Amino acid sequence: MWRGDEGLTDLIDRKDVSKSDLRFEVLGTLDEASSALGIVRAGPASAETKAFILAIQHDLCWMMSEFAAETPDARLAGHVTAERVQWLESEFYALTERHPLGESFVAPGDTVVSAALQLARAIVRRAERHAIRFHAETPLSNPNIIPYLNHLSATLYAMARAEDVAAGVTTPTPAKPSPNGSGRQVAGGE
Repeated sequence: MWRGDEGLTDLIDRKDVSKSDLRFEVLGTLDEASSALGIVRAGPASAETKAFILAIQHDLCWMMSEFAAETPDARLAGHVTAERVQWLESEFYALTERHPLGESFVAPGDTVVSAALQLARAIVRRAERHAIRFHAETPLSNPNIIPYLNHLSATLYAMARAEDVAAGVTTPTPAKPSPNGSGRQVAGGE
């Protein structure tokens, strides 16, 4: 029988931790986010998007290392910095300047790349919620983690919209149906 069969696993600096520990919700969700981003990177996304995604995957790996250590470790905490949060913010503003977001949310699925980015965005939001809950119980030593996740989800939304535009989607599918119930927005009534 493996030790994991009994619901136990290890952290970097502690053994026999219950897999029900909230820390593993954060770790697992960050891992899911990185995997969803891997789908984007493996697909037909632009070279710029693929390079951005790989940088994000590296950041998420560092972040997972921080969560996998019960005691603060300066070697691990040195990567997800305020500068990385600012980098995400500048990426968001650059994307939205080139491709304004519009007034309403879109339904994911106009392109495979944007749908995968939207999936990753939703997973990052869940990771952010778990990190906030974890922080309420066990204060994080790195104050940049929650802002990073917040900025990342917004940037992934903007990137999804930019990928739609790059694929030729001029009118994204709205998340809410039009008042006439057709599922698409109608200018001037129809």
